[in-house]
Amino acid sequence: MFKLNRFRYPVPPAPRTAVLAPGFRSSRDVRVFADGWSEKVEQFAPAAIAAPLPLLQALSRRPIPSVKNSVIVLGSSDGPRLSPADRERLWRAFRVPIFEQIVNGKGELLAAECEAHDGLHIESESLAADPDAFDPTPCACGRKTPRLRPAHTPHDLARRISAYAR
Repeated sequence: MFKLNRFRYPVPPAPRTAVLAPGFRSSRDVRVFADGWSEKVEQFAPAAIAAPLPLLQALSRRPIPSVKNSVIVLGSSDGPRLSPADRERLWRAFRVPIFEQIVNGKGELLAAECEAHDGLHIESESLAADPDAFDPTPCACGRKTPRLRPAHTPHDLARRISAYAR
């Protein structure tokens, strides 16, 4: 059995956030619903939702009035990155900022998008990628950590990342 990780909200402090994926543990304002959307999630009335893209795409077809802060797309190192078209569709559906995070099966945060939306900051040494995929320049958010460059096509960086992910 592995240790569950605490979900990290992109811009602290976290509002009431529903994490619809396994591998995370609940905390004060973050509740984990590993089985996806349910009546319990609706009763929780999250201001933000974190989930894999396919689940968010399904949820985008229904109104969720409590979501007023953000949507966080949870991707994996071997899956495709969030495309500009995916981001636009989620924006039109939820009308809140969209963030992307790459996590492993244990809920460990490997890379995360900040409020500048200019790539994903590398958060773990467990994620390695082709040096061409990194942007070493300081981010507009003020952090100096290297970032994965923004994805330009759905599979652009995913191929590079999966080839180097440990």
